[in-house]
Amino acid sequence: MVLLEAEFSPLKKVVVSTPGKEKERLTPKNLNELQYAEIPDPVELKVEHDEFKEKLRNAGAEVLDVRELINNLSKDELIDLLKISSDCELDFSSLDNKELGDILISGLTIVEAKQKKILKKYILGDEEDLCIKPLVNIMFTRDPGMVMGDVYIQSKMRWESRRREPEILSKIVKPEKIIKAEKGYFEGGDFMPIGYGKLLMGFGTRSSALGLNDVLPKLTSEGVMDEAVLVRLETPELHPNKGIGHLDTVMGVPSKDVIIYYSYLDKMKVYKYKNGEITRDQRPLKEVLKDYLGDLRVVTIGNGEYYTEEREHWLLASNIIVVDKNTIVAYEHNRITNKLLTEVGIKIITFKGNEIIKEGGERSGPRCMTLPILKV
Repeated sequence: MVLLEAEFSPLKKVVVSTPGKEKERLTPKNLNELQYAEIPDPVELKVEHDEFKEKLRNAGAEVLDVRELINNLSKDELIDLLKISSDCELDFSSLDNKELGDILISGLTIVEAKQKKILKKYILGDEEDLCIKPLVNIMFTRDPGMVMGDVYIQSKMRWESRRREPEILSKIVKPEKIIKAEKGYFEGGDFMPIGYGKLLMGFGTRSSALGLNDVLPKLTSEGVMDEAVLVRLETPELHPNKGIGHLDTVMGVPSKDVIIYYSYLDKMKVYKYKNGEITRDQRPLKEVLKDYLGDLRVVTIGNGEYYTEEREHWLLASNIIVVDKNTIVAYEHNRITNKLLTEVGIKIITFKGNEIIKEGGERSGPRCMTLPILKV
């Protein structure tokens, strides 16, 4: 069963993915292809992620891990997923589920395939040549899937290196009700239910207008959404899609009456979706949200001071995960924003993420690493 009431609801059950051998496949040659900016230290990365998982457990959440759950799939399911992923002709019949699951996430080189004696045809290839590319971004379980009400939404990812992840997560979660994004792009980092059938959603840099056109009517038909606030994201940085990726890189909702807010959002276009119709709202997003969240308190990243705001926005001060009422897990390094949140009554559980934040194309944080499946 999956069930999610709102972004700010207490976290009961969540899916994460512990980093492993797939991170060791990152090289200066393949960074761009795999949608990465930097190469992390894989040892320290795992230490940080283990600390993050412990914080979630200590806050009362049941933490499920993709690396363990994937072994519960049948051998036929795993082989089917691997065949779709493979650029080589391979015979997986001699491998057990644990080996198959590890290959699905960590990838497989031609040399490894030869060593396992599963490569049917071979002409040319060295250690760097991959039969199956690693899922180096699967640690960010937020993007491939999401939940609203009792419905699971399977994403459609913008970047080619991540397009295998949504089906894998769907097979692992096994939801009773599922909507599949089939057109454009629709990703979980842009998706924020704000309670009572209302959705806040970003689009433009990762999710697309075509993706929203496809999925929003389906959510309405399922009875889990009756209205949405949509904001078109545009990046102010010199490198498109690097500064602002998903909506959760520029804002967060730690409580029903508090938002974390990057002031550049005031310049972005806001729309309302209701009864199948779209209307433009000329007000800044923070003003529009007061219609839904009431007497809203806005915590501007870095207190709105230019250099502090830019730095802490870049270091993902808004990328938080709510674990209990008025309680969040956040990076420890965004000290100014964290202090401001404490002053408005938000309890903050911090952890170190110096290697984690290097991850992915637009940096990554606590929210990126979680797929909440029970949040009520």
